[in-house]
Amino acid sequence: MLRSPAILKTLAAAFSVCLFVSLSARQAAAVPFFWEVFEKQYVSPDGDDKAKQFAAAATTAKCNVCHVDGQSKKQRNPYGAILAETLHKDQFSKDRLEKERDKAEAEVVAALKAAADTKANDKQTYGELIAAGQLPTAAEAKPEPMPEAKPEEGAKTEEVAALSPEEIAKLKRELRAEMEAELAAAKAALAAAIPKMLEATRTANEIAAKYPQAPIDEQAEAEAVKQITALGGTVNRIAQSSDAKVVTYHLSDKPVNDDALAPIRKIGNVVEVNLMGTEVTDAGLEHLAGLKSLERINLAKTKVTDAGLRYLAACEKLSYLNLYGTAVTDAGIDHLYSLPSLRNLYLWQTKATPEGAKQLSAAIPGLQTNLGSM
Repeated sequence: MLRSPAILKTLAAAFSVCLFVSLSARQAAAVPFFWEVFEKQYVSPDGDDKAKQFAAAATTAKCNVCHVDGQSKKQRNPYGAILAETLHKDQFSKDRLEKERDKAEAEVVAALKAAADTKANDKQTYGELIAAGQLPTAAEAKPEPMPEAKPEEGAKTEEVAALSPEEIAKLKRELRAEMEAELAAAKAALAAAIPKMLEATRTANEIAAKYPQAPIDEQAEAEAVKQITALGGTVNRIAQSSDAKVVTYHLSDKPVNDDALAPIRKIGNVVEVNLMGTEVTDAGLEHLAGLKSLERINLAKTKVTDAGLRYLAACEKLSYLNLYGTAVTDAGIDHLYSLPSLRNLYLWQTKATPEGAKQLSAAIPGLQTNLGSM
């Protein structure tokens, strides 16, 4: 049976109408540690003129290299948001930094290099900006200051003439035409989305029925964590007071293939899986099929294709999906129409089209799709 309430809710909303995880003070050591590694990588007062220019700017900006000046530290600029996709403060606790600082530093360096390769604008990557002596925030568009109106240019209420009946009638016609055009566009978008939503929902129901979640056994869970660790992955709680877990494989120093995902199914309340840069294929995603707790999946630069995305159709809490650098096309993202919680979808360097992304965004209220520079 189709999950009609979710579909109707999505259809009605579609018709009518861009991280780090916040953690407790015990991870406070991570913030200066991130800056320390960044400083080693980029802040060199002994380099050429560009390097010295950047060193001076970065030393002055410090936290604002990644954060928004004058706002809460939860607010990150685009460069900081990219780093937040792979660096989580809970993975850099004081205890861990004392035990395996070198490995933790390598993880931050890898994240910095990945961010450096990301397009900051149509012309430059963040790495090229830094090499040119500019802060990553230099890529952000700066609004032009509005000229101050001269007193004599300001409109005076008493000088505004009343509209004539003919002008009022003309205005009404124009407004009606605009509303009719918008309504027609909404109807067309909805008509195109409905079949895809119904088909994705059928797929989601099939996946949920075929891959039910078995009860979690504590002993089996502990063994699964050991297996993941042996493969170079990590399993971390997002907070000491929470049972929600993050499984990370993208920084493993060992080959990570489809079999590495099998243990995840034996771990309770996994909310995030990071597989960026691994050898995982469509077959690997079958191990994640129907996991209802999943909220974030990073599949950037994996071997996943359209066929694999059908296994995610029943992950109803999924809010973030990164498909950067995969072979996914519009046919693949059609499987995502059954995900009403999806809010961030990254499609940089995929074969998905702007039109396909636009249609999906119109069908899922609040969804932001990012195709990067095409």
